[in-house]
Order: sequence, then C-alpha cells, then structure tokens
Amino acid sequence: MIAGGGVAALEALLALRSLLGSIPAILLLAPQPELAYAPVAVAAPFSANRPRRFPLVQIARSHGADWVQDSLVEVDGERRRVRTMFGQRLDYDALVIATGARRRPWLANSITVRGAGDVDVLRTLLAGLELSGIDELVFAAPPGESATLPLYELALLTAGSIADRGLPGVRLTIVTPEMSPLALFGPPAGEIVRQLLADRGIRLVTGAYPTDLSPGALRLRPSASVPADLTVTLGRCEGMAIPGLPHDAEGFIPIDQHARVTEADGVYAAGDGTTFPIKQGGIAAKQADAAAEAIAAAFGAAAKPRPFKPIVRDMLLTGLEPIYLRADISGGAGDSFEVDTEPLWWPPAKIAGRHMGPYLAQQEPWLSPMTLADRTRPTLAEEGTLADHRGARELALALARTDAGCHECLALTR
Repeated sequence: MIAGGGVAALEALLALRSLLGSIPAILLLAPQPELAYAPVAVAAPFSANRPRRFPLVQIARSHGADWVQDSLVEVDGERRRVRTMFGQRLDYDALVIATGARRRPWLANSITVRGAGDVDVLRTLLAGLELSGIDELVFAAPPGESATLPLYELALLTAGSIADRGLPGVRLTIVTPEMSPLALFGPPAGEIVRQLLADRGIRLVTGAYPTDLSPGALRLRPSASVPADLTVTLGRCEGMAIPGLPHDAEGFIPIDQHARVTEADGVYAAGDGTTFPIKQGGIAAKQADAAAEAIAAAFGAAAKPRPFKPIVRDMLLTGLEPIYLRADISGGAGDSFEVDTEPLWWPPAKIAGRHMGPYLAQQEPWLSPMTLADRTRPTLAEEGTLADHRGARELALALARTDAGCHECLALTR
C-alpha cells in the first residue's frame, strides 16, 4: 500500500513495479484525483497556462495498481492495517507513507504561497500591480527553510513581468534566513543568483527572517527592517503526525537510510513528511526509491537495497533561461556542487526522479523512451565533435518550456 498522491508516492509505485514486476498487488490511497506538477506552480501566474495535472487513476491502472480516493488517518502496526477517513480498514504487507506535509501561513497580513492552489491569488496580485499602489514588494522565506528555490523564482519571474509591463516604480526585495542565496547548492549557485538579482534590480537580505508586518515596513530578526507594501511568503512546513506511527515534536516521521520508519515493522516513509530537513521533490523521489528497494528485498527480489543518498537536482526558472543545479550533500569526501545553463541530468525536467522524470517526460508524444542519468560537461574538444549537441540542447529547452508553462527559454531558441 502507498498512501499519498504526490511525487514520492508515484515514484514508489513506478519503482516497485520496475523491481517486482506485475505479481504483487499495489494499492494507491490518495485523497486527490490528480498529481499536480507542483514544482512549476510558481511559473503559472506569469502565463495563461495552468500547472500540469496527471490523473492518478490512469497512472495507477497503467502500472497494474488500484487507486482508492481516501485519506490515511491511522496505522495499526500489529495487525498491519490502516484506517481511512471514510472508515475503511485496509490490510498491507508493506506500507509506504508519502502523505507529504502541510504548508502553513506563518506571517500575518502576508500572502502565502503553498503550491498549485495559490496560482489564482498570485495571478490576481500581479495583474493588479498597476492600480494597487504597491511600490515595495517583498518575498520572504520562513525561518529554518532550506529549500528556498521557489522564492527566487517568484522574485525573478515577477521582475521580468514588471519590466515587460513597464512598471519601474515597483521595487522587489528577497528576505531569506540563508547566509547566501540558494545555500543548499553551494557557493557557485550563490554567486550566480546574486548576479541575477543585481541585474534585475532585486534587493537581497540574507541571514534574516520576518517577525511582523506593519504598514509600509517588514520587521526582521535578528534586527532591522525593510520597506514593504506587500509581502509574499513561502508556506512554513509542518508534519502531519499519523496515529500509530512515531513522529517528532513537529509531526515529522523519523526514517533510517533505507526510508524505514523507526520502530514500525514493514512501514516506510518518503517525502516532505519525514524528518529529513530538505523538503524537495528530487529528495522525495530518492527516498521513495530507497523504500522501494528495501521492500523489494523483503519480498524476495535479488537486488541489494541501497541507502538513500541525498543528491539534490533542481532547475531555477529565471524568466530568460533555466539554470540547472546539482548538489551532492551526502558527506564522506565532502559536498560537491555544480551549476550550468546546460542540463546536468537527463531528461532535464524539474522532477529528477529515477522513474518519475522519464515517466513524466514521456507523456509528451514526441519524446522517445529514456532513463534518468547525470550528464557531464564536455571539454571544448569533445563539444566540437558531438553531432547531437544542438539537438540535445533543443530537447532540454523544450522540456523546460513544458515544465514552466510560460515563455521561459524562448530567447535561446531564436
């Protein structure tokens, strides 16, 4: 049984079918009927397009699974049974918890961005900037947030929209608790993002987070304030404690390196609802892969389960061209970081899951089958001999446009 309908849940489904074939029954238990492509929701307010959605019933059926529209509310580990919101009691041999986390408002009088459901609010805000009297627009991350990339995307795309519409009087500011922008991706990303923000005239305040918003000013901690007529914030992540499972004080589920839930035999967890501090789609997918491999081994598959390795891949939408970022933060020999305008993995979509990335890319009828793989940057001599380099770049840009749902990357194809 897989509880959830997001990235981690779908990655687990695809991985389990790949590892175990068609024999075991798989039940997908999810409250919503569709997978919303949340990583690109920030781009939707800047175009007429909506975030892409994929019907869960079709995904489940195409992979020999059943889908039940219901929510998990309790786990009985002794009986290996769950109770649902609609009162069903369903048995499992192995259970993957991929129910995610809540994104809560945390700053009074601000606009909170939590995902695809906030597209219309942001679109209305942007459309009314000319008449709203807003001169100072601030984008702020909550304290303790490490996955801040959507905040920079919102600010950069807003700056592009303001420039296109000739609104030079609107000034933008980013406030982040990080000491350097996109600190998760290391110094190379920080340098590039600082330059991008400076080029767009966006003020950056690091090492701070808001405490309260008053007319015309946003007060910060540890000190100071910034001018603010309106503040847009990322939602603050909170765990959803599930009765019958262990959780920390904030409701997050503890897991080991194979995504097994502590002191819960046969139960695994992946995604934002776990205690792993980085809440990001690619991380959720890698946790789901680790859980699937551990389950497959428990079911008798020959493959040896590999521990979860936190390699973060993401694409920064800038309004001009995407920037690809990769960070290996697994420790050992030390963290490593890469930043490039060329794709650093393939297919070059925002969700870089081993199974989800290729699956979502192949929903485009003009694409051939592919598998997720990291790419290395060619030397100048090698680049001159790569006959397919231009074609690969055009495919990457096409996928980026599909992901963004807006005019992202058009300048590069002209």
